[in-house]
Amino acid sequence: MWHDAYAHKFPVGEMDWDPEYKETPMVEQLGKVVDSVGNPRPIEHVYTDDGYQVGITGAEAQTILRSIQYVTTQNRLTYLKHLQSSNGLCRAINNIRGYRDEV
Repeated sequence: MWHDAYAHKFPVGEMDWDPEYKETPMVEQLGKVVDSVGNPRPIEHVYTDDGYQVGITGAEAQTILRSIQYVTTQNRLTYLKHLQSSNGLCRAINNIRGYRDEV
């Protein structure tokens, strides 16, 4: 879980991420993908905690980052942990791309 430095009046940059994450938190990775758009060599993938490298575009990363603000505070940690896995992240990307889960 992370704490917003502004909301809690911590110095900027002091974020407390969930120590359970094996890889860099997905929020940071997605932010780097978005920031790299337009660079000669943009970042086009992120790494999940279960060891997968997942391809993602800057627009998809930005959509996922925007979606986080619409998740209720009570459910946000669960949502972020879900995105940290390949299954959860791929579901989010597939929803953006218009694919639906086939049951």
